[in-house]
Amino acid sequence: MMGSMELLGLFLAASGALAASSRYPRWAPGPQELLSLSPETPYGSLWPLPQSLRVSPTRFRLAPDQFQIVHGPGSSAGPNCSLLQDAFRRYYEYMFGYSKWQNQDEKKSLCETELSLLQVIITSKDSECDKFPSITSDESYHLQVSKPTSVLKADKVWGILRGLETFSQLLYEDDCGTYFVNESIISDFPRFAYRGILLDTSRHFLPLKVILTNLDAMAFNKFNVLHWHIVDDPSFPYESTTFPELNAQGAYTPNHVYTPVDVHNVIEYARLRGIRVIPEFDTPGHTQSWRKGKMCIILKGELKILYAYNGNKKREKEDW
Repeated sequence: MMGSMELLGLFLAASGALAASSRYPRWAPGPQELLSLSPETPYGSLWPLPQSLRVSPTRFRLAPDQFQIVHGPGSSAGPNCSLLQDAFRRYYEYMFGYSKWQNQDEKKSLCETELSLLQVIITSKDSECDKFPSITSDESYHLQVSKPTSVLKADKVWGILRGLETFSQLLYEDDCGTYFVNESIISDFPRFAYRGILLDTSRHFLPLKVILTNLDAMAFNKFNVLHWHIVDDPSFPYESTTFPELNAQGAYTPNHVYTPVDVHNVIEYARLRGIRVIPEFDTPGHTQSWRKGKMCIILKGELKILYAYNGNKKREKEDW
């Protein structure tokens, strides 16, 4: 039988592949396009499908060295918003590649661009640039793709992140290596406020890099919650500065732990992608890994407990 983590890996791989493939010609028509456009039309593959979508057959050419994502006029966020600055760089790299971001001025394209700017505008006074996402975060956005300037508007940075993902999915490349995006008007907001993935790192320790890769895949699919089931019966991989004996005795090995720096990096990496992290320290049950390092947390005095069942058959008692 396939394990739960293998199933999760397959799901995320498929989700990431779908998000990545949306950079290339595919089509997912909305109801308003069915009358005029064929399902085989090679543009506009969006996942998940926005609430309101109008895509025109008219397309605009983009030249990577002549295209920029910038803060628009009147936006309450600017260059000091590190979340957006990181997102601008990240999505440019997703669309055109890391080397092109690094060398924008070194090599000029042979073709002229028709779309040169994507202006990003946050309309509310508080952009929430330095905050963490929550269950009530506003992720709505409005995207208008036109030439020579496209405009992405949202009340908060969380909506901008979702809109940037949508814009990157609209972009496609023809057989000659020329980038195009079709004239579009999109208004979108999530149907569900909680869209999450659970990772169990107690039963199956995951290297930090794997967790960060999962966060990238979640952002591609506009998920917004990482439920981090960090400890459980099998192991205690969280490095506690208050009770260091918990992970010293409860982790699989000294190398199978998450340091405070690791946890901070996961939370910040997630925040920059509009994802909140919900850690689970499963108590009062599922604490077998805890008692290895600090039994007094679980028991006081000499107790006889019934600690496990196998169907209706009771297992032998332990005297502690």
